[in-house]
Amino acid sequence: MCTSRNKFVLAILVGTSFAYAASSIAPNIHAGSKVVTPGDLKWSESPRAPGVQTAPLVGDPNKPGPYVFRAKYPPNTVNRPHHHPGDEEITVLSGTLYFGDGLMMKPAKMLTLPPRTFIAVPGKSWHFLFTKSEPVELEIHGIGPRANIFAR
Repeated sequence: MCTSRNKFVLAILVGTSFAYAASSIAPNIHAGSKVVTPGDLKWSESPRAPGVQTAPLVGDPNKPGPYVFRAKYPPNTVNRPHHHPGDEEITVLSGTLYFGDGLMMKPAKMLTLPPRTFIAVPGKSWHFLFTKSEPVELEIHGIGPRANIFAR
C-alpha cells in the first residue's frame, strides 16, 4: 500500500540518490580554483620559437609571478642552446624529448626523456632540446618574467 509517508520516504531516497550521483560526476571545487580541460586550451604560435605552439594554464610568463603553460613541439624541432633567468620545471606529457645541457649541442650527452619524465632546470643554466620523428608536448612551470637568452 502506498501511503503519503511511503511516498515521502521514496522522494527523499530518489532525491538523495540523484544528488549523490551528481556530486560524484561534478564534484564541487573551492572558489578561486581553476580547471582546464584539453578542450579549454587556447593554442597560439610561440613568439620565441617559430613552429612551436603554446597554451597558457596559469599566470603569464612575461609578467612577475608563477606561470604554467603547455608547449607543443613539432617533429624535427631544434631549440638551440639557451637559458632562462629563473628556474623551470618541465614535464614531458607526450612524445620523446631529447635534452642536453651546456653551450655545445653534443648528441652523445643528450638525455632521452620519454613521456611522464620530469626535469628541473636551474635558472641561468645553458640547455638545448630537440624532437625527432614525433611531436612532443611539454608542461612548463616557473616564476616570471621568463625570457629565452640564446647563445651567440
